[in-house]
Amino acid sequence: MKTLDARAAATRALVVPEKILVATDLTDLDYLIPHAVAQGRACGAALTLIHVIPPGEALSINARAIPYEDSAAMAKEASRKLEEAAAGIRDSGTPCEALVVFGFPREKIAEAARDIGAGRIIAGTHGRRHLRRFILGSVANEILRSAEVPVYSVGPHAHEASSFGAPQRILHPVSLAAGFEESARIAFDLAQFYRADITLLHVLSEELRAQPDVDRIVAWTKSEMERVIPEEAPLWTHARAQVEMGDVVEQVLDVSMEISADLIVLGVTEEVAFWPIRGDDTVYKIIAQAKSPVLSIRRSKAQS
Repeated sequence: MKTLDARAAATRALVVPEKILVATDLTDLDYLIPHAVAQGRACGAALTLIHVIPPGEALSINARAIPYEDSAAMAKEASRKLEEAAAGIRDSGTPCEALVVFGFPREKIAEAARDIGAGRIIAGTHGRRHLRRFILGSVANEILRSAEVPVYSVGPHAHEASSFGAPQRILHPVSLAAGFEESARIAFDLAQFYRADITLLHVLSEELRAQPDVDRIVAWTKSEMERVIPEEAPLWTHARAQVEMGDVVEQVLDVSMEISADLIVLGVTEEVAFWPIRGDDTVYKIIAQAKSPVLSIRRSKAQS
């Protein structure tokens, strides 16, 4: 069993990573770099930009980003583009390296994150030329499934997020599934680090509205969320618990807009589900439609 100090150190590594891996298809650099640089500065982290050239038939996924079909030429041009971007980041004062590899993106990105000791992965859900490419099984979603560290996803509507690396209003949807306390603790650690306000949200089924004891259910749900709010939280943040009824995705997006959230933190299972149901696509839908970036934190096996 981890000691309290070891657990605290592990949590801090998730909240304030020393190294951040930025996965790019080369067409998304313009909107990923501002997020990456801002987070690097906020955390004092070094960045590594990675581009994966997939083999065989998968080559077409990223081939449109550079005008070569020959793999060696593609690697050379990709390295040039990536090093150019990395040099610009270094000139701004943030350490940055560039890495181009061959293989399947899901495997190579997870492998690179382990090799460099990255505490976070930043990834776009699509390139500029693939605005409709956010589908189940896409590279961005595969990263969510394979990564062992939090994944900061920038969806098609989140490019202009103003706060980038320093959120001031965090929304943390809570499923109340086993282990939800783990991701809630990390969400509060993030709020403390950035001195950000945080809202915990749970969405109940619309069907419960007709139940005679609906008020009691809402009160219990709210109390369950409030019990994970640290006693000392009022010293550094404004925290509140909110209960809504209806469709989960719609309510999360609506509340996010209402509070002007600049970061959504999701605790997910190993299947990358928000609810503990295999095949649930709530996470994907939220990332694809949110006006802010989404940080997905995988719950540990013991608690999923």
